[in-house]
Amino acid sequence: MVNELRRAILTGELGPGQRLKEVQIAQQMGVSRPTLREAIYQLIHEGLLEQQPYRGVVVTTIDEKFIRDVAAVRMALEQLAARALADDPDASRKAKLREGFAEYKAAHASQDTDRLHQAHIDLHWTIWTASENSMLTRMWPTVEAQINIAITVDESTRSDPDRALHVHERLIDAILDGDPRLIDAEVERHTLWSAAELIDMLTERKKSAGRPDAG
Repeated sequence: MVNELRRAILTGELGPGQRLKEVQIAQQMGVSRPTLREAIYQLIHEGLLEQQPYRGVVVTTIDEKFIRDVAAVRMALEQLAARALADDPDASRKAKLREGFAEYKAAHASQDTDRLHQAHIDLHWTIWTASENSMLTRMWPTVEAQINIAITVDESTRSDPDRALHVHERLIDAILDGDPRLIDAEVERHTLWSAAELIDMLTERKKSAGRPDAG
């Protein structure tokens, strides 16, 4: 149910700012209202839905500014986290990173999109928490929902797990190598560059949707 509702949001079936009508959606999807509410609560936590006064639950507006803002914050904080993780006095931090990346690769090999999505989120959580920076660890729950949205939109738009694996391999290798300049460059590639590519893809998709059928 969560996946169906998430997909409806990301494909535009439920548009930005649209209010969710529980009775109607439950009937359309053939589920009970309690089941639908559980899915709604999950997507509120992820940030794809939001509770607004006097309106109820509405679809979050995800625009270019949102994607850029999330990427900018991620880059700054993940550069800090990755550098701290690489500065590993007893090799325990890098061991956690290797373990997290092994799970990501296993999820990729499974071709289970839900498992891969969660492994993707968990890998970035590992980078933050394995840094052993207490402030980053405390901040993660605050920014997790926005990072989840950005990752979800990226995965839905690109639908290219092999590219994602390659990008993460470069990032993990840079952190394990330990060169601060290389780490900063790969985190920037992973966040800002990817966000710029994503925005271009979304823009082109909107243009194509607005064109008359060229066939």
